[in-house]
Formats: sequence, structure tokens, C-alpha cells
Amino acid sequence: MGIKHLAKRGLGIYKDFKRVNISEVQKTTRNTDSIKLFGFVKCFNEGKNGNLERCLNHLSAFCNDIVLCDDDSSDNSVKIAKKYTKHIIQMPNNFKEELSHKQKLLELAASLDPDWIVSLDPDEIFDRSGEQGGIRSLCQYGEEHEIDSFSFLYYNLWKGKEAYRVDELWNKNWQTKLWKNNGNLRFDVQEGLHLRQYPLGLVNDRRTDIKIIHHGFSNNKEIDRKYSTYASLGQSGWALERIKDEKNLLLKKFSKDWFPLSTMKITVVCLIYKSIGYANFVLSSFNKHTCRKGRDIDFLFVANDPTDELLEHLSEKKIQHLLYRNNIPNENYLKRVYRAWNYGGFNAPGDIIVFVNSDMAFSDKWLDNLVRNLREDSIVTSRLVESGKLRSGKYGIENNFGRTYSKFDDDAFQRFAKKISTHEIKDGGLFMPCAIHKDLFIKSGGFPIGNRTEEDSTITPGDRIFFYEKLLPMGIKHYTVFDSIVYHIQEGEIDS
Repeated sequence: MGIKHLAKRGLGIYKDFKRVNISEVQKTTRNTDSIKLFGFVKCFNEGKNGNLERCLNHLSAFCNDIVLCDDDSSDNSVKIAKKYTKHIIQMPNNFKEELSHKQKLLELAASLDPDWIVSLDPDEIFDRSGEQGGIRSLCQYGEEHEIDSFSFLYYNLWKGKEAYRVDELWNKNWQTKLWKNNGNLRFDVQEGLHLRQYPLGLVNDRRTDIKIIHHGFSNNKEIDRKYSTYASLGQSGWALERIKDEKNLLLKKFSKDWFPLSTMKITVVCLIYKSIGYANFVLSSFNKHTCRKGRDIDFLFVANDPTDELLEHLSEKKIQHLLYRNNIPNENYLKRVYRAWNYGGFNAPGDIIVFVNSDMAFSDKWLDNLVRNLREDSIVTSRLVESGKLRSGKYGIENNFGRTYSKFDDDAFQRFAKKISTHEIKDGGLFMPCAIHKDLFIKSGGFPIGNRTEEDSTITPGDRIFFYEKLLPMGIKHYTVFDSIVYHIQEGEIDS
């Protein structure tokens, strides 16, 4: 089967579509809340390999609901699907009838009256811009410009998450994945392979720069499974062998900035050593003001040479924590703190780690807004509102909403945070809370152990050394996020 024949049967690489750039679209589309967007997924045995959970978790981050067809899976696919939707149909497993199954799924979706439908296979996700409002913005843009579908380019991860394949047809596959429910949609139901995977009835399409991230070739097991599946269905020759053939292999780096945040684990790391009150305070504020929908987020205390009472409290309440014991007797307090920060950062389970202090309180969307600005070449910090116990620093605001946890006025702080929040980032700033990719934190060697006394007796804080003498030479710049607002009591646990 030749290249042009494949194109005619569904690979969609020769049509001269007009294009739209998502960054330009989002400049003109603001409120997309009124769009009723449904995810559309057909599945067979994609539970145990992790594909289905990743896909549905991703879709749930920006879709109003999801419809799913399961083709008689023998694994835990249906159990996983029920966590995300009640709109499930089950069909016999017959790959050659996939368009018939998709037609029935389309009929189910249409009966629920969505405005738009977005289709993904279980081993696919959109990139970060798509998840963070991009797909919904395209829907709004389509409504305003009489566009009824959007097409996306596949980025095929190859044997890992670090690179994607670009030789031959590997980076030329455009597929129409976002459809307006215009009342005319139906699949061209046929039996066979590589058929048109989007419905008839769409007349005005645009290509967009939002990426489809395809995990179907991201490890040898998935490659072998795909090869065996297509071979069993009668595919042969070049069309089959290209799945494994690496004779002309050409790869490009896949940036971790392209992965949607729903696929990344975030661990918030907080030191604590004696105060049960501050432990409860910071954890309560985190739970109250941190949105976890579609995200894998956890909060991790590092119990830094803790008191017996604190350790007992964390254990009894089953609060996630690491125990750090310093084996250097009578070491300077700040050195002990930096060692504990490093212990937490090196051992946190997250792909992204966020360091916070125990005397901090959070505003709504503080974490969402912080990490959405994180890149491979940056460390990002929240904007602090501080009590005034100590002088604040760059971009910090002194406003007393409580100088102990028992005196903290959360309602007043939330109102103030909304008032000062702006959608911008600026160079430099204060040093916590800060978010960084864990692999970069490890590569940097972590925080220096303590402050540094200069020849003129001035003190250079360890935080500054870390940000500007360790990270900056690595090409990692410091930015403050002005819509991630956090309150800092200052020296809370020390004074308790």
C-alpha cells in the first residue's frame, strides 16, 4: 500500500487546509464556559497499560462530559471508564467494524446535545495548550467564524517520552478531531483498516498548531502490540513493516513543556519540625484552595528532626510525610533547613516539585496559575503578601492578615488576592513558593547548605545562591507569577 493510497484512506496529509494559531485564537476568545464540549473515546483493553486513565483524566480537565464505547475489553477498562463517565456503551470486539461502533457512539453523544465533540483514542492526548483552554477556545472561535471542525498534527513519541519520530510519514498525519455538532454528522460506515475516522457532514475545517501526543509507539511493548494487531487484521508489506522499521529513523526532541499538566505528578513539599498548629494550618489552606480536578497533586511534609508530639500527630492522622534526621549534632539551624529541603526535593514522587513554608496560606487557583507558567528553562515563584513582621522584598506586598495562624483572616486575604491578581509574569522576585521540574532540581544538586558570608561580611542567602549561581548558569531563569498569590505569616513556626 503506497503513501498516496494511505492518504486517501484516512491519513489526511494532502489536503490544503487553512490554519489557525491557538495563541492568536486565545487573544480574541475569552469566556468559553458556555460551550458544552463532550469527549469521544472508543476503547479495547487500554486499562492496564495506563493509556485509558491518562486519556480520560486529560479529557475531564476541559470537557463537560465524556461518551465511551468499550469493545468487550477483558482488562479493567470499563472500571476505569466508570470513574469518568456514566455514558458507556459496550460492543463486541471486532476491529474491522470500528466505524459501526463509532456511529453508535456518535448517536449516543448526539442524544446528549453537546455543542462540540472532541475525539481521542486512548493512547492520545492533546498538548498543554490544548488542555489549558485551547480546545475550548477553538470551539468558541468556530462558532464565531462558521468553522465546524479542526484538525491536528500527530506527534508520535518513539520508545520513550524524550523524542518523537519525523522520518517518512511519521510527522505528516493530520486528523480531524474536533467536530461541531451541526446535526449532520454520521460516519461513512465501512469495514477495513485506515478508513476515515471522523464523520461526514463537516464542511469548513481549519488546521491548528495544538499537537496530538501519540503514545502508541512510546515503548517496545506498545509497538509490538500494534504490529501484532494490524498483522492479525491482514495488513502487510510496507504499511505493516513501517511500524517497526528504523532504517531511516529520524527523531526530534520532545519538550516536556508540551505535556499537559494532567499527565504530570505535582508534589508540594513543606518542612515542619514542631508545630501541630502550623501543620494543620498550611495543609487546611492547601486543601481548601487547591483545585485537583484532572491533576495528580499531593502534599508532602518533611518532618525535619521533629518533636515526638508532631511525629505522632502526622502518623496518627495518616498525613503523608518523610522523616528527616540530621546526623550532624548541633549543626547551624539554616544548614539543617537546607538539608531537609534537599531531602524532600530529591525524594518527592512528583515530576514537578513545589516548595512552600508551613506559615503560608493560599489563594484560589494559586497552584494552577503557578505551574501553568513553568517551563524547562524556568523556576517560577508565587507573589507573596507578607504580614509585615519582617520587611518584604521584590514584588512582595506588606499587608497584615494575621501574624499567627490563629489570627489569620482568610476571607479578607482572598478578597485582597483577587484584587491584586494580574495575568502576567516578571523577572526575579522572592524565592518561595517555587515550582521546578524535579529532574532539573536533582541535576542542579539542590540548595546549597546554608548562607554564605562574603569578604565584606555581608550575607548571601542560600536561596539566592541556588536561583542565580546554580540554576541560572544552567539556563534556568527565575520568574514571579502575578496571579499565584500566597500569604506569608513570616517566622510562624519559629515564633510558635
